Amino acid sequence: MTVRGSSRILALSSLTLVGCLDPTAGGDDASATAATMSPGTTDSPGTAAPTSEPPTSTSITGTTTSPTSTGEPTTTDGTTGDPPPEPPDLWCPGGPQGGCEAQPDAPLEAGAAVLSIVPNCWEKWVDVDMDNEWKPADDMLLDCGCDQKCPGDPGYTKPDAGEGDGELQALFMAGFGHDRPAYGVRDATHGLVGGDDGLWARAVAFRQGESTLAIVAIDTVGYFNNDVEAIRELLPAQDIDLDYLIVHATHNHEGPDTMGLWGEDLFTSGYTPEYRQQVRDTIVEAIVGAFKDMREVGSMRVGEVDVSTYHPKGMGNLLRDSRDPWIADETISAAHLSDTEGMPIATLVNYGCHPETLADDNYLVTSDFVHALRRTVETGSEWQTAAGKPGLGGPAIYINGAVGGMMTTLGVNVENPDGETYQAASFEKADSVGQMLGEMALDAVAMGEEITGPALRFAAKRFRAGVRNTNFKLMFDLQVLEREVFNADMPGKEEIETEMALVELGPIQMLTVPGELLPELAIGGYDGSHINADGVPLLKPDNVNPPDLRAAPPGPYIEDRMGLTYRWIVGLGNDELGYIIPEYDFQLAETMPWINEAEGNHYEETNSLGPDMAALVDQFADLLIHWSKS
Repeated sequence: MTVRGSSRILALSSLTLVGCLDPTAGGDDASATAATMSPGTTDSPGTAAPTSEPPTSTSITGTTTSPTSTGEPTTTDGTTGDPPPEPPDLWCPGGPQGGCEAQPDAPLEAGAAVLSIVPNCWEKWVDVDMDNEWKPADDMLLDCGCDQKCPGDPGYTKPDAGEGDGELQALFMAGFGHDRPAYGVRDATHGLVGGDDGLWARAVAFRQGESTLAIVAIDTVGYFNNDVEAIRELLPAQDIDLDYLIVHATHNHEGPDTMGLWGEDLFTSGYTPEYRQQVRDTIVEAIVGAFKDMREVGSMRVGEVDVSTYHPKGMGNLLRDSRDPWIADETISAAHLSDTEGMPIATLVNYGCHPETLADDNYLVTSDFVHALRRTVETGSEWQTAAGKPGLGGPAIYINGAVGGMMTTLGVNVENPDGETYQAASFEKADSVGQMLGEMALDAVAMGEEITGPALRFAAKRFRAGVRNTNFKLMFDLQVLEREVFNADMPGKEEIETEMALVELGPIQMLTVPGELLPELAIGGYDGSHINADGVPLLKPDNVNPPDLRAAPPGPYIEDRMGLTYRWIVGLGNDELGYIIPEYDFQLAETMPWINEAEGNHYEETNSLGPDMAALVDQFADLLIHWSKS
C-alpha cells in the first residue's frame, strides 16, 4: 500500500466539451475524428520555444498567474501564492450561514441510494446494414413511441407519444461526434459482466450533528453548475435540510448528452428539456433516499494502492496519457463505510480515467468500465478462468479524478487475469479494465486503516471565470449550451460563474474541480516521476512541438498542498468547463484557433474555457486549503 502524505493531521481530521476523442490515439479503437465548431479568434498568450529536456530540481523557472475572483489574472511568483483575503462562501461546522453549529461529540451518520437515469422517452432502431450509422432509408426504426412498446409486446396498453409517426425519437449519445443515436441498452449478452449495466445516479449523504452533505455521482459526460443550482432549489420542498450538495459527473462517453453539444447537428442541442427534468428529479429522489437510509457509521476503512504495481506494463496496462508529457496518477483510493451492526452503507472509489473504452462506434447505452468497477466492489469479480475477489456489499460510488491530459483507455492493449488481451473497443475490454480496477479498490480497503470517530468538515467558494474560447461564446449565445453569461455585451470580458469545494471526511480530503484537470497540476511529474508505465518516454520522440519543460511550473502542486493523508481530486465536480491545462503549454493554432490544433499534442485547448483556468483552480484550491488549516 502506498500513502501520499507523510503525516496525519489529527486536528484537521476532526474537521470538451465537443468530445474527448483524441484523433491521434492510435490503435484500432480510435477510428473517429473530433467534431469541430465554428471559427473564432483569440488573444492567445505567447508560447516558449520547445525543448525535450526534462527539468531538474534547480532548473525550473517561471511564474504563474493568480487570478482574482472575477477571473482577471494577476501575476505572482510560484504556484502556491497567498490565498485571496476573502473566506469561503460557506463552511460547516460553524459557518456564517448558520444551521450547522459544531457538535464535537456527534457521531458520523451516512446513507446511500442508487436510481437509474436511463432516459424514460426514446426510440430504438436496428442497424440493418451494420455500418454504425443511423440511416432511415437503410435501417429499421422500432417506431414504438416513448415507452418502446409496440402492439403485441408484453405490457402494451395503447399508443403513446411518437408511436407510429415514422420519426426517430433519438437518444443522442455524448462524448465524440454529433448525430450518434443509441439503439439500446447494454445487457448480459454483451461482454464479461454486462448484467445490470446502465446509467445511474448514486447518492451518499453524510450528517454529523447539524452538518449535512450529499455527494451524487451520475453516469454522464458532464453536468453544468446551473443544473446543480436548480437541484438545490428543489430540495427544500422535499423537507431535506442539506447544507451542501456536490453533483459529480463520471464523464461517461457512452450515455446521453447532458450538456447540449452532441445533438443531431452542431447547432441543435442533444439535451432535451424532458431529460433535463428527469435527471434533476432523479438526483433529488436519490438524495431523499440516501437521507432515509441514514445510519450511524460504526466502521470506516480507508486506503489506497499503486495501480502501476499490478502488471509488468504498469499503468500502461490500463490507461495512457495521450498528451506530452506522460504523467499519470498511479493511485486508486477507496473508503468503505458500514453501520454499527456491521452492514455496509457504501464504498467510495477515486481514480482518474476517461470512461470511453467503447469509443464512438458503440450505440448501446453503458457506463463503460465504471460498471464493472462498481459491480466488482459490490458483488465481486468474475473471470473466465482466473479466481475472482468477493465484494463488500452495499452500493459503490465511483468518483473520477484528474482525467485531463488525457487519461484514456483508447489505444491501450489491456491484458486481464485470464491472459486475454484486448485493444480494439469492446465490452470485454471495458469489463476487464473495470474488474481489475475494482479488485484494486477492494485491496485498498483490505489493506487500509480503520478510522475511529471520523469527522466531517466542508467549505465551498463560488467565483467567475473568463470565457476565452470563442466557440464556447457562440454556443452560449445560441443557447446550445444553456448558461448565464456575465458581461455578455462586453467582448473579451465574458464570464461564467462556477464553484469549488473542499470536503474532509476523516483522513480524506476531497477537492472538487469544475472540469478536466490535467494530472500534472495536481501531482507534478514534469521530472518523469509519474510515468509509471514500462518503456514509455516522458516526451514522445516524434513530437514535432514538445512542451518546454524548463518552463513548467514548480511545486508544491495541489495535492502537495492539501493537508490530510488521502487526497482526492473530484473532477467535474459541480461543473464541466472542459480541460484545465498548465498555462506554460497552452498553445493555439495560428489559423482558426479554438478549432484547429497547434502542432504537437494540443487537442485539449480547443475544448477548454481558456488559458486562465489552471491559475483560477490553483487560486481557489489555495483559498480552500488555507481555510482547512486555519
